[in-house]
Amino acid sequence: MTIVTDVHGNVLGAVQGHNLTETKDGVAATVSFAPGHTTHMVEVDDDLSTVDDVEEFQQRLRRHLQQHQSTP
Repeated sequence: MTIVTDVHGNVLGAVQGHNLTETKDGVAATVSFAPGHTTHMVEVDDDLSTVDDVEEFQQRLRRHLQQHQSTP
């Protein structure tokens, strides 16, 4: 998953997978973010995409991000 943070490290959202561009039927679309936002490509639990509760989803994203940032 790709997690997006702002300049203060706040989680803004996430995109499934690490590829931010997709082409279908000859049309290419790219997900982009404002200057100052950072993307973090992290491995997450397989069931994260099934979490329906926003607070739980945000907490788990932050936990994965913290683990990713503390890994050398």
